[in-house]
Amino acid sequence: MKRYFFVISLIVATLLTAACGNSRRDEIEARKAALKHKQDSTLQAAQQELAIVDSTLEAVKAEYEQKKKEVEAHKAALKATEEELTALTLLRLHRDSLQVQWNVLGAKIKYIRQKQKDTD
Repeated sequence: MKRYFFVISLIVATLLTAACGNSRRDEIEARKAALKHKQDSTLQAAQQELAIVDSTLEAVKAEYEQKKKEVEAHKAALKATEEELTALTLLRLHRDSLQVQWNVLGAKIKYIRQKQKDTD
């Protein structure tokens, strides 16, 4: 009789372990799929944002170079005003801010791609 209960409890334990193992595997697979989806969506959003920042940065760089030439000419002629010098400084700050954004987004994209390679 004791042996019978032992065998039954062993069978029950085995079945519970197998059932839990499958749900755990399913849970792990679900988490992996969720991580992949999150990485893909974050990567896509970062790439879209980078495209916008890149085009804005190029436009601001061109505008800055043009204004810089004008201000340099006015400085050489001793006709530079405080307003145009301030405007040039603010434009440079804007350009530098966009450049930092561009660098951060590029690093973020590179990091996500590296993580995707690691998980594959």
